[in-house]
Amino acid sequence: GRTLYLAGLGPATGAALGRIGAELTIEQGYVAARSAGLNVLACLRVACGGSLDRVSQCLRVGGFVASADDFHEQPRVVNGASDLFVEVFGQAGLHARFAVGVNALPFGIPVEIESVWEVRG
Repeated sequence: GRTLYLAGLGPATGAALGRIGAELTIEQGYVAARSAGLNVLACLRVACGGSLDRVSQCLRVGGFVASADDFHEQPRVVNGASDLFVEVFGQAGLHARFAVGVNALPFGIPVEIESVWEVRG
């Protein structure tokens, strides 16, 4: 079909681990979300046969942010991935989005990004 669903992906190996607002700052979370976004782009490229030229639109991005109990700025963290997609695709990188705080993520990662894309056949 024309819709590609990518399950949640975390940042690249070697990224800082922990919760935003506790062990990590918003800035570190932004970098982690950007790194997770790079993993999204790598998977997207593979799914599109080796080229991002088939991408016509980013439809939706979901961001899960491992957060301290009193941290409420998850959207600022997920901007790391959102900003990357707009940098790469321009207008086609604009998307609907959610950003939620969670108690913990697998392996101690601070951010997980899931996404939905429209691609050309």
